[in-house]
Amino acid sequence: MAGKLISTGLRLTTLPGNYVRPFSDRPRLSEVSQLEDFPLIDLSSTDRSRLVQQIHQACTRFGFFQVINHGVDKETIDEMVSVANEFFSMSMEEKMKLYSDDPTRTTRLSTSFNVKKEEINNWRDYLRLHCYPIDKYIHEWPSNPIPFKNVVSKYSREVREVGFRIEELISESLGLETDYLRKVLGEQGQHMAVNYYPPCPEPELTYGLPAHTDPNALTILLQDSTVCGLQILIDGQWFAINPHPDAFVINIGDQLQALSNGVYKSVWHRAVTNTEMPRLSVASFLCPADCAIMSPAKPLWEAEEDESKPVYRDFTYAEYYKKFWSRNLDQEHCLENFLNH
Repeated sequence: MAGKLISTGLRLTTLPGNYVRPFSDRPRLSEVSQLEDFPLIDLSSTDRSRLVQQIHQACTRFGFFQVINHGVDKETIDEMVSVANEFFSMSMEEKMKLYSDDPTRTTRLSTSFNVKKEEINNWRDYLRLHCYPIDKYIHEWPSNPIPFKNVVSKYSREVREVGFRIEELISESLGLETDYLRKVLGEQGQHMAVNYYPPCPEPELTYGLPAHTDPNALTILLQDSTVCGLQILIDGQWFAINPHPDAFVINIGDQLQALSNGVYKSVWHRAVTNTEMPRLSVASFLCPADCAIMSPAKPLWEAEEDESKPVYRDFTYAEYYKKFWSRNLDQEHCLENFLNH
C-alpha cells in the first residue's frame, strides 16, 4: 500500500506508466496563457454595492475570483502552510497510519483522486479532513506534527467565516436576500483537502488533478505563494492563475450553479505539475447539509417567460455527492445528470 503514495522524497527521472496520460489527454502546457485580468476583490471595502457588482461580474465571467483583506491573518496562514508541509515530510511509516482509499472516510490520507476506480493516476497525495463540527472530527486528525490540530482548527474556523461572508455577497449579487444561500444550504459541512504535488519528472505527460468541477457550494483555496499550478478553462482555453500574496482563490461549486439556475458557472479547473519544486495547496469546501434541497431560486426563473422553468430538477446534496464520487473525476459535468428534462 505504501507504494501508492508519491510524497516519498525520492526524485524520479521518468514518469511511471500508470501516470502517463494518452496523447489526446495531456496538459499541453505550452498552449496555456496567463490570465491577466483575473478579478482581485478587496473584502475590506466599505462600498457594499461595488463589492456585490464585482462578485457578480467575476461569477458570471469566470466562476472564480481572488479575495484579499479577508480577515484571516498572515500568521494563521503561514502556520497552516507550515504544519501541512511538516505532515508531508514525515516518514512514510507515520503517514501510512492515516492512509485509506475509502472515499467515505472522514479523515484519510490518499493519493490521486479515486484509486479504486482509476486506470490512470494523478500526481498528487492529499490529506482529506472533515472540519465541521470540529469537536466531532478533531480526534481523528493527525497527532503529528504536534501543533497540527490547534493550527488547523483555528484556520478552518476563520476560513468558514470568510466563506459565509462571500455567500452573503453572492446572494445579493443574484438579487436575492442576503441570507438566502445560508438558509437554503442549511447547516453547512466543511471539508479540507491538503494537496501535495511533488516535483514531477515529466509534467507534460500527467496532471496533479485533471479537469474537474467542485461538487460542493463554495471553495476557498490557499495557493502556494511561490509555485503556479492552478489553471481554469474559459471559452475552451486554459489559463494559469498566478498566486497573489495573501489572497484566497474562491470558486463557485456545482451547488451554486444549480441554485443560481445556471446564471453562475461551476468552472472546469485543473492542477498541473512542474519538475523543480513541490507545490502545496489547501482547499476548504463549504458543503450544503446532506438533506438540503438544491432547487434553482424561484426569483431567478419565475419572473421570466411563462414557458420558462428551472434548468435543474430538485435534488438533495447527499444524492449529488454520492453520484459525484461514483464516477471518474474528468467525466462530463456531474450537473448534467440533474437537468430538468
